Amino acid sequence: MTGPAPAFHTITENNVADIAGRYALGELRAAWRPVQGFVNDNWVLETERGRFFLKHRHPSVSRPDRIRCEHALMDWLVQHDFPAPALVRTPADETLLVMDNGCFEVQRYIEGRSFQHDRTEHLLAAARTLGLYHARVEDFGPDAFCRIGALYHPDHIQRKLDGLHEAWQLEHVGEQTAAITELETLTDVLATRFAKHTALPSLVIHGDYYAGNLLFDGDLVVGVVDYDKASWQPRIAEVAEALIYFSSPRPGHLKHLVYPGILQWPRLTRFLEAYCGPAPLWAAEADTLADYVECIWLQVSLDRLLERGGVAAEACEAIGEVLTLAEWACDRAARISKVAQQASKERS
Repeated sequence: MTGPAPAFHTITENNVADIAGRYALGELRAAWRPVQGFVNDNWVLETERGRFFLKHRHPSVSRPDRIRCEHALMDWLVQHDFPAPALVRTPADETLLVMDNGCFEVQRYIEGRSFQHDRTEHLLAAARTLGLYHARVEDFGPDAFCRIGALYHPDHIQRKLDGLHEAWQLEHVGEQTAAITELETLTDVLATRFAKHTALPSLVIHGDYYAGNLLFDGDLVVGVVDYDKASWQPRIAEVAEALIYFSSPRPGHLKHLVYPGILQWPRLTRFLEAYCGPAPLWAAEADTLADYVECIWLQVSLDRLLERGGVAAEACEAIGEVLTLAEWACDRAARISKVAQQASKERS
């Protein structure tokens, strides 16, 4: 999960009307930008044929070959009864419209409400739907998608630690240097564990599975949207991402990180039990789950600290919070594995 980026607005209602015509959507009656959407220039269209969702791709995610891979994934999901948005085709049977002012796609609009963090039924539905997604894409071959390399790995963490040494000039600040040294030790241990990982099941993960991309009708997930970050990865990486997001406390207690705090065991257990219904984990995956949780916490937290910069007065508190997360995951690896294996055993 990534934070909001400034939205770009480069098209007008006149452009929208032209695009609606190219997709043969009928007479355009109304068009407006939805509240959601941080990167792309999104529009809701009301036409005589119904309601549609227009996505104008940000230049950073406007590679036509990449978008066509995403569209192949979305089509596959719709054909396999998963609640992905149905793409609308032009009269020339194209889902992607490439014009001088960018790349466009039109989807059937999905009416739905937002995820409620304090609603247990929503937690369980989110977990089951992720398991269902992974089950549906097991046979969606990697040759139909772009590979970008491993999202999470201890090598990435070490590079960020090196960057913090330089950015914060930690050789001149003893207390922070000691904390960084402790993080480096944890990273070395994590690298040793990653080196022992056996081959893990990989598939095309959604890549951004969090509350903002889920739509609910009551307690049922009726829409899973935004496949911009989909990529070929070990599926346990996405399970770990989702576990962190959906099992974290709200509100949190950490001040300097993007993560609210350590995971809540009741939510963690319920999430894994619901996920494993449609997609039981392998024993090897269960054994690596805590490693991925720790790796994500470290890698993303350090990346954000580097992006934000910082001063020496904040450095020790920030690194202390990173250590709190990393040590929590490291110390509870066996317990997390046991919970995951038990959930999978009961569902298999």
